[in-house]
Amino acid sequence: MKENAGSETKTPIRFFFVSCVALAMACTGAGVPQAAAADDSKDVDKTEVRNNAASLLADLFHEEKNVDKVLIIKHNSAAFGDLIKSISKTASDGEAKLEALAKDDKTLNLHALELPPGEKATREAISKTKEHEMLFSTGETFGLNLLLSQTDALDYGSHLAKIAAENSSSPEQEKEFHALDVALKNLFNRVVARIRALPGK
Repeated sequence: MKENAGSETKTPIRFFFVSCVALAMACTGAGVPQAAAADDSKDVDKTEVRNNAASLLADLFHEEKNVDKVLIIKHNSAAFGDLIKSISKTASDGEAKLEALAKDDKTLNLHALELPPGEKATREAISKTKEHEMLFSTGETFGLNLLLSQTDALDYGSHLAKIAAENSSSPEQEKEFHALDVALKNLFNRVVARIRALPGK
C-alpha cells in the first residue's frame, strides 16, 4: 500500500513537471515563428509597395520618353524644345535603368500596376483630354498646356521614385531610385520656372 501511495504521489509531480517543460517549449517555440512571420510579412509588404511604385514609374517613363515627338508637328522656341527633349531623354534613360535593376533583382517586378478599373478608366480619359488639347492648341496656349501636363507627370514620377527608394531591398537599389527622384524633381523645377516666365504669368 505504501509503495502504491508513493507511486501515486510521484506520478502527478512527474506529470506536472513534464507538462511545464512542454508548455515552456511550446511557448518559446511559438514565439519565434510568430516574430519571423511578422518580419516576413513586413518584407513582403515592402516588396509589393516597391514593385507597384516601380511599375507605375516604368509605365510613366514609357509614355514620357516620346513626349518630344510632339515637337515634330508643333513648333516652339529652341529653349522650350530643349526642355521637352530633356524630359524625353530622362524618361528614356529612366526606363532603361529600371529594366537594368529588374534584371539584377529578380524580385523587382515592373509589371505590378494593379490599377483598379475606375482608376484605369480615369487615366485613359485624362490622357485623351490632354491629347485633344495638345492637337488643337497653338502658340503660347500649346506651350502652356504641354508644360502643365509635364508638371503633373514629373511630380508624380518623383514621388513614385521616392516611395520605391524607401521600400528598396538594398542600399544600391535605394540609391538608384533616389537618383531618379532627384532627376525628375530637377526637371519639375525647370518646367515650373518656364511656366512662370511665360508672358502674363
